[in-house]
Amino acid sequence: MKRADRIVVAGRVLTCAPGGAPRPGSQMDDVGEIEEGALAIIGGEIEEVAPARDLLRRWQGEVHEYLGSTVTPGLVDAHTHPIFAGSRAEEFMMRAQGATYEEIHAAGGGIASTVRATREASDEELEVRACRNLLRMLAHGTTTVEAKSGYGLETEEELRHLRILRWLGKKLPMDLVLTFLGAHAIPEEYIGRSGDFVNLVIEEMMPRVAREGLAEWVDVFCERGAFTLEESRRVLQAGLRLGFGLRIHAEEFSYLGGARMAAELGARAADHLQNLPASDFPVLRERGTIPVMTPGTSFFLGQGQYAPAREMVDADLPVGLATDFNAGSNLTSSMAMAMSLAVLRMKLTPAEALTAATVNSAWSLELGRRVGSLEAGKQADLLVLDTLDWKEWPYCYGVNLVSQVYKAGHPVLPFKPTESWA
Repeated sequence: MKRADRIVVAGRVLTCAPGGAPRPGSQMDDVGEIEEGALAIIGGEIEEVAPARDLLRRWQGEVHEYLGSTVTPGLVDAHTHPIFAGSRAEEFMMRAQGATYEEIHAAGGGIASTVRATREASDEELEVRACRNLLRMLAHGTTTVEAKSGYGLETEEELRHLRILRWLGKKLPMDLVLTFLGAHAIPEEYIGRSGDFVNLVIEEMMPRVAREGLAEWVDVFCERGAFTLEESRRVLQAGLRLGFGLRIHAEEFSYLGGARMAAELGARAADHLQNLPASDFPVLRERGTIPVMTPGTSFFLGQGQYAPAREMVDADLPVGLATDFNAGSNLTSSMAMAMSLAVLRMKLTPAEALTAATVNSAWSLELGRRVGSLEAGKQADLLVLDTLDWKEWPYCYGVNLVSQVYKAGHPVLPFKPTESWA
């Protein structure tokens, strides 16, 4: 018999395989379910996934049994903003009384409010708060996180935030994929001079980020009240020249054509897309740009309009999913909540929502060869659900059914950080 470091046995295993490429909409409804399944793990990687009765005849090792539970791949959150200070709870009250996101922003709230508080925060405060945010995600089953800067909006601040995130990526049992979002909003000191700020992002911030190797991706908020289509194009083109992968916030509150533009430049992901027309679907599909849905933002902001995920899946696009955890417009740490909303409000099936939250989100970060499905040769990132009927997971919205998380083959809950970057 072969010997494994660990063997995980569960009443049900959802492999989400095959995960060797993004799963187009026509293939998203198959999660590779194995009743009474098992995984053999060596050195943090999966060696075999099979029915337990077969695998246990071939492997021996330390057995972890979850016979009344379901095991799935670790979740991949492909759009988050975890590092910030301050509170926008007052805006929550304003919104409850009818104020819109854009009205709050125009009144000096929104991103500008968080930028002011974040610039004033110490390194230690930012690290502690970001660490707390990320560990909450881990507790809900997220093992890979795309983490953006964007609440500094000046060179040294943006660099400071990315350095803290890079440190957290080394000490936490999660993979952090860093994105430079210097073009998140126009800072107060540049109101009326957005072109000058774009020049700063392109000519000073981005080269510094590239030199220090602080991010793998560059992003821009292409939206009315943020950056125009042409300004966004300039940011992404500069990112290409410096070797960054491209992402974009687009079509959230209005249609500017940002997703189409980014796809034509080769962007791997276009996010939000509440106002994306079907006429732009073919461009995303042909250029390999994965639409990443953030239904929690529509829910939290009280928007009636969600991204057309059902239509995208039916058009055979490989849809991804994310929380869009951020300081003011969506504070959920739970990818399961995003899956619930994908089913309830965007009319995906539970299987399609899980595929979006694993395989396709992994590929939107170019990590699909390593994470996002439970297959031989991939990293042993998995979670244990306290239910045999895995469809209860999105059904029980707002409830955390995750009882354990494995990162690279090691159980990591509960996790207590011991070192400090500051």
